[in-house]
Amino acid sequence: MNENEQSLMMSPYGDFLGIQFGELTAGRAICSVKLMDHHLNNGGRVHGGVLTSLADTAAGAAVRTMRPADKSSATTDLHIAFIRPPLGDFLVADARVIHAGNALIRTEITVCSDDKLVARANATFMLVSQLSKT
Repeated sequence: MNENEQSLMMSPYGDFLGIQFGELTAGRAICSVKLMDHHLNNGGRVHGGVLTSLADTAAGAAVRTMRPADKSSATTDLHIAFIRPPLGDFLVADARVIHAGNALIRTEITVCSDDKLVARANATFMLVSQLSKT
């Protein structure tokens, strides 16, 4: 597996949640998750953490499509607004890079269920030097 393929692999946490990559293009990523019982809160609704994790994962993937090869990225802030509870079987997050600077990359994310907006988020990522593998 080459470095580019490895950088776009799903994280162990994303795998745990069942997040899947969809479209990945320069500055844009679409990710989805099929909703299951373990995604629900005690009230029977999708837990806000699932929506937030999906938004962060999609934004991180969009950033990875654009960042320099010698850099990693880390979320520095994420703001999410929950619009309505998801009622469908899937969540789909569409993340787009809106600004790519030398140190920070800003993204906007929408999360939909059954083609209805359920959340909107903004996230900023810091570019950092790769960790040594030794």
